[in-house]
Amino acid sequence: MPWIPLYADAEDLAEVVRWLSKDEEIAFIVSAGPKRWIARETLEGVHFNRLALWHVPSGPLPLVAGRAWQHERSIEDPMRGWRERATGLDPTVPYFGAGHPGIIWLNAETVGPDGEEIGISGFEWIGNRYRPEGLGAHPMTERWWRKLRERIRSTAVQVPRLGPLDGPDPEIWALPSALARLRSGAIRAISP
Repeated sequence: MPWIPLYADAEDLAEVVRWLSKDEEIAFIVSAGPKRWIARETLEGVHFNRLALWHVPSGPLPLVAGRAWQHERSIEDPMRGWRERATGLDPTVPYFGAGHPGIIWLNAETVGPDGEEIGISGFEWIGNRYRPEGLGAHPMTERWWRKLRERIRSTAVQVPRLGPLDGPDPEIWALPSALARLRSGAIRAISP
């Protein structure tokens, strides 16, 4: 599964939300009450642990069947909201089935498991995992993911999980505020 791991603090994630809010191709899927969701073009602040980003050009979102007699259909207008018929293991996030290629997840873990480290946040995407079953990603979504990777690469510095920040095997992108804290001696988490 494509993943862009990040060392990010609240200031960094607020900046990520700001530039995603300006991206006309992205809508945030947020709660509108129990089992109810709505797509929003913008979002204020970071009030989430896991957030669904809908790449709008990818096409309609599925309304997964909740009962054996129901059929899966598309959500008519995500900007007007919908009621879920089936809920996934985590009821705090919308459920689109095993993995929908038009959904990118933004995970916010500003604090590591011990409560002292800078946590590992990141973007994850199912990509083309289900292409053999006919559920491949839209080419525009693939292009958007590449642009996202480039944006992160241009604003962050890749660092290793362990050892000196300029050591071998860099793999986690440290966004500016978190990077400044790491350079000042903050501890970094080694796992999400």
